[in-house]
Parts: sequence; C-alpha cells; structure tokens
Amino acid sequence: MLPDDILLQIMYHLNLRTQILTSTLSTRWRHLPSMLTDLIINVDEFLPRTETLTTDQLKKSMDVYAETRRLLASTSHHAIKVLCLSFYLTDPHLQAIGSAVSSIVEHGDTKLLEFNMMADWHDLDYKLEASVQLGQRFMAFFGSCPSVFRWLTSLYIENLRFNESDMSSLLDACDQLRFLSMRSCDCGPRSVLKIDAPRSQLMELVFNMFIRVELIQVPKLMHVVCDILVFESPAIVFGHVLLLHDISLSSMIMNQPPLMLSNWLSNVRSLSTLTLDFENWEIWIHNLEWTLYLLEAAPSLKNFFLKVQRHKCARVCKVIDDQQRTSLQWKASSDFRHHSLNLLDIEGFEVEYKLMKYIRHVMKLAEQLKMICLQHKEPCDGCDANGRLGFNSSGSEIDTDLTRDILAQGFSAVEIIIV
Repeated sequence: MLPDDILLQIMYHLNLRTQILTSTLSTRWRHLPSMLTDLIINVDEFLPRTETLTTDQLKKSMDVYAETRRLLASTSHHAIKVLCLSFYLTDPHLQAIGSAVSSIVEHGDTKLLEFNMMADWHDLDYKLEASVQLGQRFMAFFGSCPSVFRWLTSLYIENLRFNESDMSSLLDACDQLRFLSMRSCDCGPRSVLKIDAPRSQLMELVFNMFIRVELIQVPKLMHVVCDILVFESPAIVFGHVLLLHDISLSSMIMNQPPLMLSNWLSNVRSLSTLTLDFENWEIWIHNLEWTLYLLEAAPSLKNFFLKVQRHKCARVCKVIDDQQRTSLQWKASSDFRHHSLNLLDIEGFEVEYKLMKYIRHVMKLAEQLKMICLQHKEPCDGCDANGRLGFNSSGSEIDTDLTRDILAQGFSAVEIIIV
C-alpha cells in the first residue's frame, strides 16, 4: 500500500473534479483532501461542454463551485500555502467564497493567494451598465472581506468599470499584491490610472483600457504590459520605478504627436526588455532606421527582437505614396555606441539591401553583440507573401552561406544564424 505522501503527490496532478470523485469513492483516499497544502480550484471544471453558456448553466456551475468551500473548511486545521481560485462574479456566491478563504488566510501561512474573477454575462450583449454593475459588485466583495484581500498576491479582473477612488483603495488595501491584470477595466471614458503606492509590492501590471497610466511611485514594479487600441502620448508615464526592466506596448499609431523615446524612458534605468507592436500602422511607412532610437534610449537593453511583416492582408491603414511619407532622420550622438546588446533577432528576414545595411549598422553600434538570429518570413494564406528564404525580388536563389559571409565581414566575433 502506498504511503500518504506518495498519494498526495499523485493527487496534486489531478484536477479538482477527479480529486473529489476519487476521495468520495475510495476510503483509502478519503482523508487526503484535508492534507493538501496547494489548492487550485477553477470554475471552468464545472461548466458544461457546450459552445454557448446560459445564465442558468452558469449559476448551477457556481452553485457547485461554492460547495467546494467544504473542501477549504476541511483543510482549515492546517496551513494552505498556495490557493488559486478562478470564479465568476455572481452575487449570491461571493460571500461564501470570501468566508471560506478568510478561514484559510487567518492562519498566516498562505504564501500565494490568487483570484481570477470573470464577468458573468455569457448570454448577454455587452452593455455599459453591466460593467458598472460588475465593478460595484467587485468593490462590495472587496469591502466585505478586507482580510482576504490583504493576503492577495495575484489578481486577474476583466470588464469592470470603477469609480476614480476605487483603484487607489484597492492598491492600498492589497499590500501583498505582486501581480495585477485588468483587462477591459477602466474608470470611465478616456480615463487615466494614477498609481502612487510607495509601499506597494506590485511587480507586474497588465492593462488595456486606460488611455494612460501614470506610475508615480511603484518601487518594486518590474514588468508592464500595455495592450490598447488608442492611447494618449505617452501611454505610460514613468515616475519612481527603479526596478522596472520589462516593458511591452501594443497599440495602433494614429496621428499621435512625436514621442522622444529617450525622454520617455529616461526614468527607466534598468530596462533590459522592450517590446513594441504598432499593429502595422503608420510607423511602418518608415524604414527600420527608426528602431535605432530604441538602442540609444535603452542603454541596458540586452536582447533586441524585431519582426518585419510585409503581408498585404495585415495592412489596416491606407497605402501612402513615397511623396507623402513623412521624413524621419535618426539623429544620434556622433559617438553613440551600445555596450549591453548581446542578441539581435529578426523574424521575417529577406536578403535585401535595406535590411542587410540595417543589420550591419546595428553590428557597428553594438560593441558587445554576440549573436544574430535571422528567421525567414512565414507563408501566408491570406495574400501572396511566401516563406521562402533566399529569394530576391527577381526570383534567383541566394546562397545562405554567402549572405552570412557578407554580414560577418569585419565582425568575426558575432555568430550569425539563419533559419
């Protein structure tokens, strides 16, 4: 007969439904749920496998989900170190969930507490009133169990509209919060989120609806993800963010005023990873020379990933004639050199003069460059773009080794990989 510690390891690899079923049917396994120290409970495990989900089905699933508080109650005599809960913001069930979690965290031994809270409108059309109501419901839940939110380390929320003071109240109360994701959340039309939390433990922030986020004081923040359709320039204002090293910004550029990257990133002294995605909008009417601004603005950057896309089907903006293109000149310091860049990775590589010249230029600027990885473009079913590496515009095949030799001339210390 296997000992309890081996059976527990097996149980950790089972989903919740199987755990409950096994412990119900087997007397040997019956006591094991009360010995678990890591619990992951996801409402999706109780949902019917249908393409559409009605309100009644959702309610029944949350009824079953709320009953899992008995599982939490059975573990209340010992520490739960990891507790991850995914559930819908359905009003009748939040109090039961909050009460069950409160009985767990009061032991003081919980190291990771995660809430993934989803909107409950599967059979409804999106309405502004619904997001306002959901925001009010969330804040009522927050106010009813403050001890739970004090222990919260990760929070995922979506489709909520808050009052202006709600976010500061939430961040002040969640003093253990390290990860915050707010998808389709805001405080009203064209709202700005200001975070001034000098004692915050927040390390990662994800948002996509606020037109601008001002990070006034977030001393432990390390990673920011902004995925927004349209933003005010700049989308993120950096204040006291000494540990911030990873920034990801995705947006359509539609007639925003010029942004001086060196000024924008001047307070981000530890930047090592910068991801920019402009959704094929007008930034791409310029050559790749504009990306050299990034190197000058981010002297600590170690890895530089660039995706070049020429697919006609991906162009959502109108074609601009050469005569109409805005002139962009790179004005770097005459003695500018980058002393940290180790990797240049280009996806969508083709053997063409402008791209080859650009790569050689980066090689001259980046004195510590060790590797260049060039990946061919992927074929596309939506247009005539193909994925054949080594063909120039006239259709003649280019020798990959020759391409590598041309790029490496004078830079023997740089490894060039073409895939």
